[in-house]
Amino acid sequence: MKPWFIRSSSVLLTASLLLPIAHAQAQTPSTSVSKMASGSTQGNNTVFAAASKVKLTKEAALSIASKLVPTSGLELSNVSLRSADSWRTFPEWSFSWVKKEANSQDINLSYSVSIHADTGELTSYSRYDRTDSSLPYAKRISYQQAKGFAENFLAKYNAGKADETRLYLRDMPEPKTPLNNDFSYTFRFVRVVNGVLFPDNGIDISVNGAGTVTNYSLSWNDVNFEKATDTISEEEAEKKLFGLAKASLSYQLAWERTGADRNKPILGYMNPFTFYVDAVDGKALGPSLSPRSSTTDPIPVSTKKLPARHSGKALSQDEAVNMVTNLFDLNGYKLRSSNYSESDYRSNRPVWNLEFMSESKSDVRYAYVSIDAETGDIYSYNKDLPMVKEKDSEKSAKKQNPEKLKEKAMESIRKWTPTSANVLFLNDNNPGDEQIYNSDRYHISFTRYIGDIMAASGSAFFSFDTESGEILSYSTESGSESYPEQPPKHISAEEAVDAWSKEAEVEAVYMLTPLTPEEQQKIQQQSSYTPKRSAKLVYRATTTPLDQPYFLDATTGEWRSLASGKTLSLHRAAPEDLKGHPAEKELMLMYEYDALSLEDGKIMPQKQITRGEMIEMLMISLNQGRHYPMYAADRKATYSDVANGSRYFSAVESAVDRGLLDKNASKLNPDEAINREELADMIVRALGYSKLADYSGMFQSQLTDITGTKHRGSIVIATTLGIVPTDKQTFQPQAKVSRADAAITFTRFLEKRGEQDTQPIVFRD
Repeated sequence: MKPWFIRSSSVLLTASLLLPIAHAQAQTPSTSVSKMASGSTQGNNTVFAAASKVKLTKEAALSIASKLVPTSGLELSNVSLRSADSWRTFPEWSFSWVKKEANSQDINLSYSVSIHADTGELTSYSRYDRTDSSLPYAKRISYQQAKGFAENFLAKYNAGKADETRLYLRDMPEPKTPLNNDFSYTFRFVRVVNGVLFPDNGIDISVNGAGTVTNYSLSWNDVNFEKATDTISEEEAEKKLFGLAKASLSYQLAWERTGADRNKPILGYMNPFTFYVDAVDGKALGPSLSPRSSTTDPIPVSTKKLPARHSGKALSQDEAVNMVTNLFDLNGYKLRSSNYSESDYRSNRPVWNLEFMSESKSDVRYAYVSIDAETGDIYSYNKDLPMVKEKDSEKSAKKQNPEKLKEKAMESIRKWTPTSANVLFLNDNNPGDEQIYNSDRYHISFTRYIGDIMAASGSAFFSFDTESGEILSYSTESGSESYPEQPPKHISAEEAVDAWSKEAEVEAVYMLTPLTPEEQQKIQQQSSYTPKRSAKLVYRATTTPLDQPYFLDATTGEWRSLASGKTLSLHRAAPEDLKGHPAEKELMLMYEYDALSLEDGKIMPQKQITRGEMIEMLMISLNQGRHYPMYAADRKATYSDVANGSRYFSAVESAVDRGLLDKNASKLNPDEAINREELADMIVRALGYSKLADYSGMFQSQLTDITGTKHRGSIVIATTLGIVPTDKQTFQPQAKVSRADAAITFTRFLEKRGEQDTQPIVFRD
């Protein structure tokens, strides 16, 4: 179901883009009318005509919507009535209020509320307040508090749906403590039918850091639910799911890795629970609820390595053009432009990129081909279609046989890109026959394998015209990573399924059955058509949710992040020595973001924090909870002791680029304990006050031990703002910083950063 604000063919006209009503009706088959609250008589008449088809009058709907809005000082700026269609299966009245800045068009406060035009239910709600971002960081609410606000809102404004839904948390991990004040928590209340979840329907509610609901959206279908009386039990379903699951080895590349590790594939097992079990007969079902095809070995395009089409001296432009015109039907085309790349992004090889244009003046079309200058391999081919003509229904029904197209695709690879034919395999997840009868395009994909194992990169894609069978486009690429001649010793597929099973939870759910090709065609032809939907009862296995994608390392049996490649703990252990500590909350924040790690199950609050740990936490906070390293593999390390590949490399290089560290120093000593003076300077730089700190002579201070220190200005700023604690007389600039003190300092930094985001800053970088 699309979000409520996507208007498909029922166009919602905003006040600023209001079209003549007659024109809007002419363009939109379904009824969708919008007008200003003080709109024209013509607009009023049209609204009245549309309203005659729904049970709720505009006044009645407005009365309900107004209960959610403190209308004092607000102007009703827009009223609209939208008919039901395939995306939003019920009619709804929508109202918008705004409060503008005096003598300005800037909006300070706005509300939008939509009401079911037949039942009076709240269907959507949104609130914007320009002052929300001024919330002090220290006053942000917790996740548990936000959950309570969401539940209360639903119970108050749609009690009926509150009784028919359940807050569903299994698919999302509990979010980490926010690092800024401009954030929202989102909750999903899933529809429950006969005690069974129906994930396709439900209510989404967002709550901001102040505890205010900012968004509410209802998705609800009229559905015929399968009445299955003789079903298998959850225990039987679990045995089926775990027994039918098949884990396949594949190589993975962690996309955030840098340096030498960037192109080092990791052998692993992905989640094997990507299917359902029929609740009636226990058979495996695919994502579209059709019987899952029996898993077969991937089909190689060629069982042996084929010779290259060209060898020796690299192809000249004329030779490349000649080879291309002999391979493809380019009759009536002439070369329009060419480009030669010595190291093409798809292959790291020399490639000619050629563009051809048809010579017909009445129907100008283009064709594009990329060819390897050394081997003659084709990397891409694309050809424009002739102008689309009206097709009669009888002719349109004649479609190509998918199996014939697959054969044609494999033959084309052998002919066009022979050197890759023995490593490209036909996917077993290509679309079935139903796609070819439901579209004018049919897509076939191939995956690269290293021996019997799927590679981390490398693929080929075809797009066919489903009627003529003509190849419309082709592309292939192969990564630059290297693989071992033999895979490393690894755990078996059965052991991998067992590991994933321990993280899986089986549950019964209703799933919408796919629309038939006839229904999809009706939707395309009639925007107001609302198909009758049905849902099937199935079982599924959901795995432990995490805030990042992960996989099972096949060589170590550990869980790893697909992003960073780092080992992960799916169940974070609570530190044994933290309960009741004065800095418990602050230390947990740093532990949440992996800036601190446990030692023998303990956080060790009094242990000195290292320079690297503090830099990492500051950079995580400045990047909204992640490092986001964007460094090329050849990025030269700023410091000799933080090489590319070090745990701290990304954070340190980011800190250098942001001016948090002195890039002229030869070493950083990231594992050394940081002292209080360094910490103060780092904090001040992170706040953007480094230029101001340079004028240390203009600051007065009662601290008696900072005269002559290298970072006197930073010390004064950090202590005056209350970020780095002091006894008001001495600062102890060379004293080391404990983990507890660092955590408290970091939290105070977040609070001050939140304040500066909403207040004028003087002398800030």
